[in-house]
Amino acid sequence: MNLQSIILLAAVLVVAAFVLYRYLRNDNKCSCCDCCSKDKCSALILLLLPLPLNMMATQPYWDEAQVLAYSNDSTRDVYRIPAIAKNYKGELVAVYDYRVCGTDIGFGEVDQVMRISRNNGRKWSLETKIADGMGGNENVFGVGFGDPALCLDRESGRGVLITVSGKCIYSYGNATNRPFIAVQWTTDGGHTWSEPWDITHQFWGHKGSIFQQSDTDDGSGVFAWAGFFGSGKILQSRLTKVGSFYRLYAALLIRGTGLKGAYVVYSDDMGLHWKLLGGDPAYQAAPDSDEPKVEELPSGQIVLSGRKWYGRTFNIWTFAEGSTTEGSWDKPINSHDVPTGIKVGANSCNGEILIVRGHRNSDGMPCSVALQSLPKANTRADVTIYYKILEEGMKYTTAAFAEDWKEGLQVTRKRSAYSTMCLQKDGRIAFFYEEEPYIYNMVYVPVSLCEATNGAVR
Repeated sequence: MNLQSIILLAAVLVVAAFVLYRYLRNDNKCSCCDCCSKDKCSALILLLLPLPLNMMATQPYWDEAQVLAYSNDSTRDVYRIPAIAKNYKGELVAVYDYRVCGTDIGFGEVDQVMRISRNNGRKWSLETKIADGMGGNENVFGVGFGDPALCLDRESGRGVLITVSGKCIYSYGNATNRPFIAVQWTTDGGHTWSEPWDITHQFWGHKGSIFQQSDTDDGSGVFAWAGFFGSGKILQSRLTKVGSFYRLYAALLIRGTGLKGAYVVYSDDMGLHWKLLGGDPAYQAAPDSDEPKVEELPSGQIVLSGRKWYGRTFNIWTFAEGSTTEGSWDKPINSHDVPTGIKVGANSCNGEILIVRGHRNSDGMPCSVALQSLPKANTRADVTIYYKILEEGMKYTTAAFAEDWKEGLQVTRKRSAYSTMCLQKDGRIAFFYEEEPYIYNMVYVPVSLCEATNGAVR
């Protein structure tokens, strides 16, 4: 409980005690004033006494909000791009950009820093640098490391962090000047990390890479010019386990010859090797998508959720019967084109999708609920959580998934942008997002499922 809540609680208790004292002292009048009757005092006591009880019983989510990284520099970006995950011990690891160059990765030095909480976000370690960009004017691996995508294994100390590297802006990349992809691993739940390792060759750089079918770009086939993993959460499957690890899914934004929009890749060895879901890079699952995210439906289907003006772009992958690799994509749908879909203002901004279990407050029955965060204003402001209660046992089409969303908790009324979230050990949602002043503070707040859904699910 914060200081304002404590002061208000004390004031309510003092007033209630005073009225009760006066009331008990006189059978006919409480002697608060000449016109105050016993009945009026009774009503006032009944109104006042529940207030402190309610305040002690509930602790609004904003009472526990913490700024994990603060900047008062209005001339440049200092901190940006949140990622957060829970490790096998239940600890929270928050990772984000420290932008030495003052702007996006690709313009110069960007470092990765982190903080850790061992007690569900109540206290956090000091900020620690885990990837140190070297700066420089040439487009080489290691100039900077930005836009973190994070996953920590739920069963062991292993984990993976993927970032963009080099000095090449995504929108400026071409056949001969392209960004790099860096990976780091942890074996102790995110407390320490390996040095960044270049895995760009798996995705582009030579014939046979996932997104490059020829040695040179001749204008035909598939040839990547630029790409990056969607920042925030790398999804770990709840259902598919191959060898020692549950599968990882991640979404990339790719541009180039024969390539446009979002693609989903997966790894069965904690991010060491990656494969394209569907296997055919010429197939465009969400060509109108910007920065993408992924989630796994209870049915095992994979949801692609992409950044877009006025809402999200959704598409769903369904596995063939009995297969964990073969299947097909449905058709992409823009949420704002669906009558009951997610509609926001004229902003295009990254957000997060998360599916968790809960119970409907209407009847107490268990259910799964999908949460999608993004700003709802006409600018990057008013980050809000939208929710959809999923039908038990249902295999979804994209059209069915895109409908029947409701507006849940508005996390902030301030200027705010990128957000991500994960489930904490205590059952609440660790919500990590960018908020004013300037660009930006990195804010953590724990949110209950009941708060996130405005009381619909607990």
